[in-house]
Amino acid sequence: MKKCFWITSYPKSGNTWLRLIIGGLFFTDNGKIENFEVLKKIPKIDTLKNFEFVKDISMEDYKIIFSDKTFDEKMFLTYFKYSTEAQKKINLNGGTFGFYKTHNARVKINDKFYTNENTSLGFIYIYRDPRDIIISYSKYLGQKYDDTIEFMINGQLRNPQKNEGRLPEIILNWGDHYNSWKKFNKVPSLFLKFEEIKENPAKEIYKIVNFFETNYNIEIKNKDLRIENIIQTSDFNKLKQIEQESFFPENQDNSSIFFRKGSSDQWKDNLSDNQINLISNRFKSEMKELKYY
Repeated sequence: MKKCFWITSYPKSGNTWLRLIIGGLFFTDNGKIENFEVLKKIPKIDTLKNFEFVKDISMEDYKIIFSDKTFDEKMFLTYFKYSTEAQKKINLNGGTFGFYKTHNARVKINDKFYTNENTSLGFIYIYRDPRDIIISYSKYLGQKYDDTIEFMINGQLRNPQKNEGRLPEIILNWGDHYNSWKKFNKVPSLFLKFEEIKENPAKEIYKIVNFFETNYNIEIKNKDLRIENIIQTSDFNKLKQIEQESFFPENQDNSSIFFRKGSSDQWKDNLSDNQINLISNRFKSEMKELKYY
């Protein structure tokens, strides 16, 4: 049975913000975001604990996946081999389907997609101006803009610390990441633009509501009130205040705050002409398509 509904994006494109909005629609009484508990209803898929549900893992493979060693290619290919089975076995909110976050590109390894169509109900993909991602991602990782630009242009395996309980993610470059999901046309999908949610949140949230009503026959009760409350309580200033008052579980040790400005066009005041050109020339086609160029 298809169970996984993906909330997907390139890193630092608004995925967590989108999960809070969806959490307000589905997992609150009235749409108000008062803490980050709703994020637990839309967890990361790429965690070791999801592989504890998988049966028939050979002892050799189990030792490789759950070893204390740093991730390497052999370990990655081993856990990838069981990824579809893991998606079938996880407890998806005790219902017929559940929401899951991923930053993985939709790629095929050893003739198998990580986000398999047989376990996927659909997805929402949120995208953002790659020049602003540079600013946000650099702050998040505590690194220089040039290092982030190199990562976004070349694409690679994002390799977290093993003690975080997370698995490597196949990020690819920014353009290939977007295109990999755009080509996934066998399930319902909705593409949302970060900047348009900022500019007109009501319009974009109604798009989400209509998407679920149309494709899954899911009725969201009191949707007008919910959307009004979501808009008031998911503003970035409100989220920064909540973060200051409570623990935010998905922050990096080297990032002082997770919810920063969420602003558009930060790149104009922060990036050099050469840095701008590197990104704009590399992703000219995708940026034109998405109206960033």
